[in-house]
Amino acid sequence: DSENIKSQPNVLPGDDPALWIINDSTRDYISLHGFNQNIDGNNFLKSKRLCSKIVRGTRKSYYRHLPPSLFQTKLVNGQILKRKYLAYSNSTGCLYCVPCILFEGKSSFASTTGFCNWKKGEEKLTMHENSKTHKNCVLTMKKRGDLHQRIDKKIVLQLENDVKYWKDVLRRVTAVVKSLCSRGLSLRGSDDNFGNSHSGNFIMCLELVAEFDPFLASHIKKYANKGKGSTSYLSLNTFEEFVNLMGQKVRETIIKEIKKAKYFSIVVDSTPDVSHTDQLSFIFRYVMDNGEPVERFLHFLPNTGHKSEDLAKVVFKVLESNNLDIQNCRGQSYDNASNMSGKYTGLQARIKQVCPHAVYVPCSAHSLNLVGECAANCCFLAEDFFNLIQNLYVFFSSSTYRWQILSKQLQGNVTIKMLSGTRWSARHDACFSLSYNWKEIIKALEEF
Repeated sequence: DSENIKSQPNVLPGDDPALWIINDSTRDYISLHGFNQNIDGNNFLKSKRLCSKIVRGTRKSYYRHLPPSLFQTKLVNGQILKRKYLAYSNSTGCLYCVPCILFEGKSSFASTTGFCNWKKGEEKLTMHENSKTHKNCVLTMKKRGDLHQRIDKKIVLQLENDVKYWKDVLRRVTAVVKSLCSRGLSLRGSDDNFGNSHSGNFIMCLELVAEFDPFLASHIKKYANKGKGSTSYLSLNTFEEFVNLMGQKVRETIIKEIKKAKYFSIVVDSTPDVSHTDQLSFIFRYVMDNGEPVERFLHFLPNTGHKSEDLAKVVFKVLESNNLDIQNCRGQSYDNASNMSGKYTGLQARIKQVCPHAVYVPCSAHSLNLVGECAANCCFLAEDFFNLIQNLYVFFSSSTYRWQILSKQLQGNVTIKMLSGTRWSARHDACFSLSYNWKEIIKALEEF
């Protein structure tokens, strides 16, 4: 991590003083915004150091840790003050003097390795904080953080105001994108310009929020519809980048939960989308810490093929790319197609060859739907009955005039329904509508 940070000289300093890159940007940022001492709720486990002492002529080893009392000092009059200049490093387990690190102080508290001699901690700290070098560094840091004494104070204030302004803009944009994406709504429209009635949901939501938010209204008035080359964070590229970042974060969270749960099951199915592109949906099922089983959709995979061999390669590739061990797979569920459920060469058989513990369970919804459909097709009376329902729907729906006559008879009641080729429960809805509107349908037919 330290190597990655050092390769980025303009990165903002974090909470660990051992990883700071000392330059003017770091000095300005910490002098203006302060730093974290890393003492709240910290047990200082990294500060463990091996020491030795002689007891009755024998050298014995023991361990010392950073005592929290070093972050306080007691004055001559008995008053206790905090040593606000100190910071603890969680990576090295050492103590650092922040002003001396920033402004080239000369002591062990300002070195790259830090201070870790806990046996003489109080003694060394007292000498350090009374030294002239330390006092000069503290004074230099205080002056650098005081805007009223800086030559570039106007530039600094302007920079801070700009940063706050654009953060406020992005906070509103992020809230809109998150709300739309969490509900599966599209963001684009046919003409994504502010003030256009054909703009998408993203522009529409921003305009709605702007009616009650003077800040956003002012920003839209000033920067909207400026085109390329003008920064506004209201363009399509902005929300697409946010969508990708949020999606990546969601995927990382799901993978993290799966790894924490260790054992998981997979659910795989493919279906063509609106653009007639065959997409394979990949779903994980696992148990949370509280014992609740959850299912999480990970992503779509386009054009993976329908052969069991191709599907198995895709499954193994997805698990490998997310660092998930196939040996932790305890279940797999697909539909009853032969390429998925085949006993010898199906997808479930290929996965079982690699992981015998991955028990195959056929999808109960698919199985129940097939049972109901096959049972009805075996009965000629049932088949004639459902054909009658479908023919009634086709008869009325194929003509706007006939549908108008039917609607006049129904007077807002439940209308007739069509059958579904894949969902058996849709036949219940169709039967219910026919039974409920029997007299009205007879009257409409008699009218013709």
